[in-house]
Amino acid sequence: MSPARWATFWGFASLVVLAVVFYVWWGVSFGVWIDNGVYAVAVTLLLFGLAGMWLVLPNPPTPAPPTP
Repeated sequence: MSPARWATFWGFASLVVLAVVFYVWWGVSFGVWIDNGVYAVAVTLLLFGLAGMWLVLPNPPTPAPPTP
């Protein structure tokens, strides 16, 4: 993979880390672990991060079609 794709991949991976850190920070800071607003922010960050990482990964090689 090119360096630009790696940088993009790690940028999206940082969204996943940010989602977990945000959720844990909010729970520890405010003592509230069940809150729809926190879920909305954390899940949005998590899903954008996972989707971006999945889209940036290279496609697996496909086998060549059989020659007759």
